[in-house]
Amino acid sequence: MYTKPKIFPLDPSGTIYAVEDENGRSVGTGSREVCEVLLYLITKSALRSKQSSTENNGPLSHNENVRAAISI
Repeated sequence: MYTKPKIFPLDPSGTIYAVEDENGRSVGTGSREVCEVLLYLITKSALRSKQSSTENNGPLSHNENVRAAISI
């Protein structure tokens, strides 16, 4: 089932949030601002991936792993 990546609050006071990818897996946690940046990076890389594959007619040559780029 495909859905858009989303940001969810983890506590009732709204100080800690989690980002889930399109498959429902948790990608990262942090403040609302951190999660918004992470969500932007995820959606931007997916958009770039689609554009590159249509321009180059092939997959990207490198592995785009957001988790590896961000220390928690």
